[in-house]
Amino acid sequence: MENTNSLPKLIEKILRSKGANDEQISMLVEAGIQSKADFETIGDTQTLIDVTEMDEAIAESIMQWAVGKPAQQVTVPEETTTNREPIVVESADVVKCIHCDTKQPKDYKTGDLCISCGMQAEPVLSCHWCYSTGPGKFCRSCGAEFVASADYEVALYLKQEGESKNAIPGLIKEMSANDKENVWARIRKNA
Repeated sequence: MENTNSLPKLIEKILRSKGANDEQISMLVEAGIQSKADFETIGDTQTLIDVTEMDEAIAESIMQWAVGKPAQQVTVPEETTTNREPIVVESADVVKCIHCDTKQPKDYKTGDLCISCGMQAEPVLSCHWCYSTGPGKFCRSCGAEFVASADYEVALYLKQEGESKNAIPGLIKEMSANDKENVWARIRKNA
């Protein structure tokens, strides 16, 4: 225990507050530790344990004080790891059915029926904004979001009334059946 005199009194008091006893402080001194900077040379808890044969809990407490918790020992709470969805990266040419989200085979052509639900996997729709046609959820010419075929005339009417390209699909989704019937009445009246 005569080796404990080579550590500054402040560091010795801090080590004691972290749970180290006289024997463990002597092991630190015998290992060549004389300042807080020496713990940075050690680097992590496991190395401190290897060098001094110190108890793991005390070594971790000391290293936490001296250099902070090393990155390789940071643990993620279990509830966040179990709730994560796996990240799936798919090729840009993958086509999924808009009805059931089933991945279609490589030889799929626009207009084919879904292999799972039997509906048209990627129907060809008309754009309410630029009048072009195409598959998918968005127009490939102007970028407008397609609306269902049944709501196409309602979208054209909303465009005529001055609604913006990006607002029309949202307005149609928010409309009730009664609201759509009222728009249809105005369309018929103007025809």
